[in-house]
Amino acid sequence: MAVTPEANADNIAMGILFLYPDGEAISQIRIGLVYYSIALSLNVLLTLMIVVRLILHGRNIRAATGSPVGISGIYKTIATMLIESSALFAVTSLLFIGLMAADNPVMDLISPILAETQVCAFPGCDLLTG
Repeated sequence: MAVTPEANADNIAMGILFLYPDGEAISQIRIGLVYYSIALSLNVLLTLMIVVRLILHGRNIRAATGSPVGISGIYKTIATMLIESSALFAVTSLLFIGLMAADNPVMDLISPILAETQVCAFPGCDLLTG
């Protein structure tokens, strides 16, 4: 998966905003909380859209071929895999966002776990299996 220059610019901008929290323009906004909330909601929404598309595609395949329900098992497997990886990221993000909103110092312990689950949300994650 190629990373676009726009994505790199976004990451650099977010890094600057995190490192410079005393700026006059952003002093009233908790930019980290907004960023992680938007990232979580987009991840969940896009995962649900992909899963719904896979389910509908499986139904169309069954209807077109007249085959039994078991023939579209690959679509169910892919949808389950997507939901599991998204759920892992969603739970960790919700925990992190809640701790960040409460200004709890435990947030610093959850931050590395959040980074690992962000990596594992992509296909081909070998971090948990070694």
